[in-house]
Amino acid sequence: MDVANGHIPPPTGGPNPFTSLDQNVIAVLPEGSRVISVRPHGSSLWAQTARLETKLADGSPKPFFLKVLRGEKGRRMVNAEFESMSALYAVTPTFVPKPYAWGSYLSLEDTHFFLCDFHDMAGGLPDKDKFTANLAKLHRDSVSPNGKYGFHLTTFTGMLPQDNRWTDTWEESFKHSMRRLLDFEAEVQGPCEELEQLAISLFNKVIPRLLRPLETNGNSIKPVLVHGDLWHGNCLTDSATNEPIIFDASALWAHNEYEIGKWRAPHHKFGKEYIKAYHSHFPISAPEEDHDERNALYSLRCELHSSAYLPSTPQFRKEY
Repeated sequence: MDVANGHIPPPTGGPNPFTSLDQNVIAVLPEGSRVISVRPHGSSLWAQTARLETKLADGSPKPFFLKVLRGEKGRRMVNAEFESMSALYAVTPTFVPKPYAWGSYLSLEDTHFFLCDFHDMAGGLPDKDKFTANLAKLHRDSVSPNGKYGFHLTTFTGMLPQDNRWTDTWEESFKHSMRRLLDFEAEVQGPCEELEQLAISLFNKVIPRLLRPLETNGNSIKPVLVHGDLWHGNCLTDSATNEPIIFDASALWAHNEYEIGKWRAPHHKFGKEYIKAYHSHFPISAPEEDHDERNALYSLRCELHSSAYLPSTPQFRKEY
């Protein structure tokens, strides 16, 4: 086996997990597979990633993408990514790399992995109509297993754990999510009396005003499966098929419009044209007149997450 002679600086130190392929990774490959090489590929702020080349039992080449993290948090993160990607793949298998397994290394202590299909990706934004049509299909065709909002385990956006407890209403689910992020943000950026006062109005006035009407006065929405962190860095185009592919999911059963709130901010490249294209495939929820303000609320949640996640970048707090 030709192994990587390069080294990805591990986020938490420790030995290179790609010096030789761990037996527990080999064990989850399709039966009869032969490992050809494993080489560092891509970059991540919190993980080590590689392209794993194999030959299947019939002799055909088959590449995989391997992600490795360390520690108990890393174990929970690869578990959550597998569950998230598996949920998305079950609904739209052409829109998501096929997830194969997650597990722990046998040869390295407290080292954990996620394995999925490898796709050669082209740079740039995905085709607007193809991408938004696929996203709308994911939302439209998914059915919450219990009719509730949330997810069956804690997922992670970046390295931040999300509050995914099951709730009966979207308003309740969103409030839990915002409360956790505000707590994280205060821990990272420091206390802010002005922000604390604004949060009181946010929870007592803004969220009820904008989200409660979605499920009252004769209106209704259904929980749909969302990617949960769908910015331009988590979606590229497959070079072989020219079809959009999404990855690095932090799945959640949510209001479908929550997915596109992230696109509002100027530093996200999808922008208004992608929002408009999405709604050509999935209608705006009633009351339609609240759509722009709901979108601003969902965007606020995303910017709050960025402020909590990036302690050295205080401008996110100033902007929102």
